[in-house]
Amino acid sequence: MTNPIFWVGVLTLAMIYASLAMSLNVESGWGGMWDLGIAGLLAAGSYCYVILTASDPDLGMRFAPGLSMWVAWPLSALFTGLVAFAIGAPALRLRREYFLITTLAFAEIIRQLVVIQADLTRGTVGIANINRPFDSFVTGRDYNYVLLGIAVVTAAVMYVVTRQVGISPFGRTLRAARDNEAVALALGKRVNRMRIKTFVLTGVLIGATAPVYLFYIRAISPQLFAPGITFTVWTALVIGGLGSIRGGLAGALVLIVFTEAVGLIEVDPAHINILVAIEPFLVGLLLVLVLRFRPDGLFSERSSFGAARRSAGDPAGDAARVAGG
Repeated sequence: MTNPIFWVGVLTLAMIYASLAMSLNVESGWGGMWDLGIAGLLAAGSYCYVILTASDPDLGMRFAPGLSMWVAWPLSALFTGLVAFAIGAPALRLRREYFLITTLAFAEIIRQLVVIQADLTRGTVGIANINRPFDSFVTGRDYNYVLLGIAVVTAAVMYVVTRQVGISPFGRTLRAARDNEAVALALGKRVNRMRIKTFVLTGVLIGATAPVYLFYIRAISPQLFAPGITFTVWTALVIGGLGSIRGGLAGALVLIVFTEAVGLIEVDPAHINILVAIEPFLVGLLLVLVLRFRPDGLFSERSSFGAARRSAGDPAGDAARVAGG
């Protein structure tokens, strides 16, 4: 029988990816900006947090102020927002595949900067045993439950924030500009400025999630921020429903639980390599099946916002509300 601690860890990881997927949904699902730089923004927030909280002189870092984690956490979110602005200002002048390639390139640039600036980040050596909140009160395996609680609270906050953005006038205008930019411009909407704000907001949300990711990993190195993180977040969002309010949360739960469950399949030790090789195939098959039978994902954008409008007692659609000013 599988140890309950294993599933606590799985749910914790699922909540972390759910937070990232819900953040991406604001930018890509509603803003139509398909970003492949999630791993780079996560790296920016993670390293900012680690550097600000570092204080051990044995680490040999030229800047280690030793701030409290409760101070470093919001500062990491703000810093990641600034990084997102620095990336978005030039990248958002591009469209479609050019924007995709540019955001992916910026993510790799950030990862290489981490390697180069070894006296600030410890480069490829990385840092282990990162301090976590409340670990002086709860130790050992019991801390896994505390970490799950932190991840759940973070995901809940992300859900509330992204939902409010989605149903707000800003979110309605964002989706209207995604669907018909010419009409939005004709109505006097500043689409480019709005997209930069959205890109920065996504950066702040990812930066706020970064410390929770570090609490789970308990170490940091450039290898942790490979493009695979970005593709996992995208897969979760597509499975859950791109543009849906609940899509990121549902998709991350399904994807992470399914992936970890595949790893529990009992096989002969001689065939373990086959299981490892077949795992990406099964994840790809899951994605294909979802897209075949649920093209809009587990939750569609239309049904999601239809339910939100009905709960608010307002049947008006996005386009009508935007046109009304």
